[in-house]
Amino acid sequence: MKTMSVVMAAGMFFVLSLGVSAGELSAIAVYAKGKVELRRAGDKEFRKLKINDMIYTGDTIKTGRRSRASLVMKGGAEVRLNQSSEFEVESTGQVREVLKLSAGQLWSRMLHKMAKINVRTPSAVCAVRGTEADIEQRSLLTVKVYEGHVDVQNAAGITSLKAGQMSTVAGADSAPSAASEMGKGDAGTWQDGIKVKNMDDFVKRLMDAAESGKSFEGKIKTKDGEVKEIKVEGLQKK
Repeated sequence: MKTMSVVMAAGMFFVLSLGVSAGELSAIAVYAKGKVELRRAGDKEFRKLKINDMIYTGDTIKTGRRSRASLVMKGGAEVRLNQSSEFEVESTGQVREVLKLSAGQLWSRMLHKMAKINVRTPSAVCAVRGTEADIEQRSLLTVKVYEGHVDVQNAAGITSLKAGQMSTVAGADSAPSAASEMGKGDAGTWQDGIKVKNMDDFVKRLMDAAESGKSFEGKIKTKDGEVKEIKVEGLQKK
């Protein structure tokens, strides 16, 4: 009971220290290196993103050159952001969390089987389910799947990708290219440079602050590459 009280107090401290946000609690920042900035919904200015910052719907995160960040979403996805990128948390619906990637590169992996996210870009929407995937929006949208499945869709068409496949999209008016096998040099490695310590502690803080009343069971990779099973019991709303 004493340990739980300490965790609850820590979660309350994080929320109170950030002030009031108009959006719903969505994620916690677990890694930030270089110039990583956060703009709260309704604010005009960006400020430095810090580890343990809570992220809400409507908030925007951007990274500068040689900068990277990582978040754990309330729905159970870890999202890593590469340099020169910007995305906004649009919603945390019951079915999928929605991220808007304006530009840059985003890597995601699901910490449990039921986790799902949609990544909306200027070119297409990427429905990521139970997977590890890399989504890069520059002049061309490039989607690579390492595990699981991703559907890439816009008004012009849809392409379904499985592990080891990739697709590109020239723009919102162009259909996603047919799935093709990734070549030897296609797989990215930038995400491997992000090492998050004590991932289970971050998940506990997020669950406690959200007071979701849900339990979390999943597998995570430690900074040494080992797979670790975690189980977190969520707080019950009063």
